Amino acid sequence: MANETKEKITGGEALDERSVTSEMSLISIPERGISIEKELAAIEKNVEFYNKVKIIALKMTKASDWVDLGGNPYLMDRGTENVAVAFGVDVSDVRLSMEWAEDAKGRYYSFIAAGKAYSKKLGRYVEDIGVCSQRDKFFGKIGDKFKEIEEVDMANIRRKAVTNLYNRLIKRVIGLMGVTFDDLVQAGIKKEQLGKVEYKGGAQKASDLTPDGKDIKAKLESMIARMSNNDKVVAAELIKKFSMWKEKDGEKKEHFVTDISKLSEKWLASTYGKAKAEYEKTSGGPREPGQDG
Repeated sequence: MANETKEKITGGEALDERSVTSEMSLISIPERGISIEKELAAIEKNVEFYNKVKIIALKMTKASDWVDLGGNPYLMDRGTENVAVAFGVDVSDVRLSMEWAEDAKGRYYSFIAAGKAYSKKLGRYVEDIGVCSQRDKFFGKIGDKFKEIEEVDMANIRRKAVTNLYNRLIKRVIGLMGVTFDDLVQAGIKKEQLGKVEYKGGAQKASDLTPDGKDIKAKLESMIARMSNNDKVVAAELIKKFSMWKEKDGEKKEHFVTDISKLSEKWLASTYGKAKAEYEKTSGGPREPGQDG
């Protein structure tokens, strides 16, 4: 019995403690220093590889694919899609769910799109989510007020959640999250070449507008939201385009804004006129936002 207590069953064989000790002495344990050095060298090579991948991917984009968004470079949808094609990115298993929440302002919903992406060129796989809420700035508000649930186009919220998912998946699987202006310089793109979207205070208060001005502002916001498909960067570029005017004398300096709330009432009216003309041209005839069939 004493001997039996010293036995260990391994692979169907009984081994006493002396046998186990003998077996253990035959196992070769590498020196920890050598193992760590090899691991660090492998990590360093991986970092170097992915930095090269990032620069190559950035070289596939143009300055017009980027904007300076509040002091950080932001790659727009068209640039993301071009890079995805080059790296053989396959997005799959996209699932859409709806969640409800409630706060002091009431009950509201969000759509959450989940999915996977695989890059055939890099052999890399990621999963992520994209979210869009009924409280979205472009689709869920009129001026400074949130729309009622029945006033929000749910299809737009769903589409934006999926768009956000695709953008995140593509950027993550290739390694384009957290791109800096220094990265762009290495790819031959200068900060000065980028369009700019700024977030500053000092916007005109809604109370400063006449009732007609408030109505035009609300219509312009709705129109820009539809034309940009709720993409804040595209929306800013559209506002810049429609609000731009040039001085007639001197160097013909350009004036524009990227935020509707920064428009004076007179400037708001001219901007709305330009936007409405293009909106009607692309939507197939004269109509106000919200009258689409």
